[in-house]
Amino acid sequence: MRITSYFDYNCVFCYIGRYRLREAAKRTGASIEWVAWSMPEGASPPPKPDDYREGVKRYVRAASEDLGLDIRLMRPVDTRDALTGMYYAREEGVEEAYHQQVFDARFLKGLDVSDRRVLTECAEAAGLSGSRYLNTLDQEKYRALLEADFQRAAGARIWTIPVYEADHRRLEVHHYDQLPTAGGLVDSLKLTGVKAED
Repeated sequence: MRITSYFDYNCVFCYIGRYRLREAAKRTGASIEWVAWSMPEGASPPPKPDDYREGVKRYVRAASEDLGLDIRLMRPVDTRDALTGMYYAREEGVEEAYHQQVFDARFLKGLDVSDRRVLTECAEAAGLSGSRYLNTLDQEKYRALLEADFQRAAGARIWTIPVYEADHRRLEVHHYDQLPTAGGLVDSLKLTGVKAED
């Protein structure tokens, strides 16, 4: 069983959901496929309620306490380099460590993950060669993989993130109050394995 997660490093709910997704995968023995996302042209995501920003702050505070983290809300930045580096990390077998380093840099340390110096430090902390990592960011091979992911998400009409898929089932998160627990992921995607528990 494989769970596909459409994500971006700008998305705090992808970060929070990552912990729950990994727990769901651990419980069921599923693998995780990470697919880079960018808002497709012509997308029509559901509108946000008037009090959405305040609700997000409350939700993130509660999630921070639950996870034992001090999660900071950050303005969006250009994540193309960070996402491009994911494919090199995947080749080198340290993709999960790379995701964690980039997400932590952004939401725990408050760093600008559009800055290649910051990204190089993340890559090195994940076990990659900093110089080789930097070299990959401008290689057409890796940029093409990123564009392929963007096109895949657009073709699947993914208009908001995170979105989780498994065995032709999809769970879309349009608002923070729809972000599932680990058990909710197991139940919603009908993942096989151990019984869901939360």
